[in-house]
Amino acid sequence: MNPLIGIAVNLLPDLAKRLMGDAKAETTDMVVSVVREVLGTDDPEEAARRMENSKLTAELRVKLAEIDAAVKAQQDAAEAAKRQADLDEMRAKIDAETASRDAAFRELSARMGDQQNARSTFQSLAKDASPFAWGPVVVSVIVVVGFFTTLIFLIRGGFEVAQTDQAVFQVVNIAVGALTAGFATVVSFWLGSSDGSRRKDISAAQAQTVAGVVQRENAESTRKMVSDQSRQTAELLEKVTRPTPPAPQVAVPSMTQSPSEPAAKDARQFMKCVEIIFNHEGGYVDHPNDPGGATNMGITHKTLAGWRGEPVTKEDVRNLTKDEAGEIYRANYWNALNCDTLPLGVDLVVFDFGVNAGVSRAAKLLQRIVHVEQDGQVGPITSGAAGAIDAKHIVVTFSEGRMVHYRGLRIWDTFKNGCTRRTRETEDAALAMLRG
Repeated sequence: MNPLIGIAVNLLPDLAKRLMGDAKAETTDMVVSVVREVLGTDDPEEAARRMENSKLTAELRVKLAEIDAAVKAQQDAAEAAKRQADLDEMRAKIDAETASRDAAFRELSARMGDQQNARSTFQSLAKDASPFAWGPVVVSVIVVVGFFTTLIFLIRGGFEVAQTDQAVFQVVNIAVGALTAGFATVVSFWLGSSDGSRRKDISAAQAQTVAGVVQRENAESTRKMVSDQSRQTAELLEKVTRPTPPAPQVAVPSMTQSPSEPAAKDARQFMKCVEIIFNHEGGYVDHPNDPGGATNMGITHKTLAGWRGEPVTKEDVRNLTKDEAGEIYRANYWNALNCDTLPLGVDLVVFDFGVNAGVSRAAKLLQRIVHVEQDGQVGPITSGAAGAIDAKHIVVTFSEGRMVHYRGLRIWDTFKNGCTRRTRETEDAALAMLRG
């Protein structure tokens, strides 16, 4: 076994279950590749030393967890498909056996009715004095006479004569067989089968009837079981392929929360964060070099117009109330970034950067740090990855990423002091939340 596999299993014990079965080789290659990529080495001793770096350890744990989840989903889907195939095969076998038994029962019933129908037809013709009533009598006489004549002929030496000519022997053989069968049929027609045979036929018919009923009941019960198992299989497949739902949120009253918005995890946490935003943004400003134009408490002229759904003036921006500003921050930034699902402290730095630089940019920076797809939307995968990594590491790394962004702006020379101060103050406040 590759030593890097041991490092991965020690870090994520549940991964050992995925290294068994059909997906073993493929999963092993994926795990080794991820460990090599994150730790940057194939040497087990060097890899073990690098695992002491908490940042690398957190990154590797997240990627291994993604592999574990993907392989588990594949295994569950394969197992469900196999169960469905087994159930389909069982259903087809039951249907075939039921059809075979029904056909045998119908054939037996038809055979039992043939003799009775023949006798009934003869009695009806005789009662009506029809000349056709003599047909069975004549045929019976011919068959009986022919049978006994042939029998006497063979007894008196005819068989020896027939043996001298192979062709004659074959004809005699066929004739004897046909006459014997015809004689047995005549006896059965006129005398009927023995009482024991009749009882045996009746018992066989009754047993076949009972067996048919029992078989139908068993088939119906089995079909119901197969249907229930098929439904359970479909539910399992749906559960395997269903996206993970967002973390549940608890509604709390807040002066800044509208009924249609997602419920906050704790109103006090949002109020703490938004007060920090207010302190950073200050009051009304209209700096000529600020691309946002007229701004009050961080709410720009354009943002307020979009919120109200109508044009606004600079005077409207100046008269903006704190309550309305809080509602805008909650709807447009806090909820848009799904901050209710982020760890304490992390929610503040993401929220503040979203207000200052845009929701999508803040989401992508967080996703880059937690090593998930950078689609600009904080969903359950991003939130789960953020919860699996040390919050302090995220806060510090996120703040460094903010500064990289600010330094690349054309207005950096004008606003560098304010951007630096805001980033450091937000980082300190987030770390204080982690401590307290």
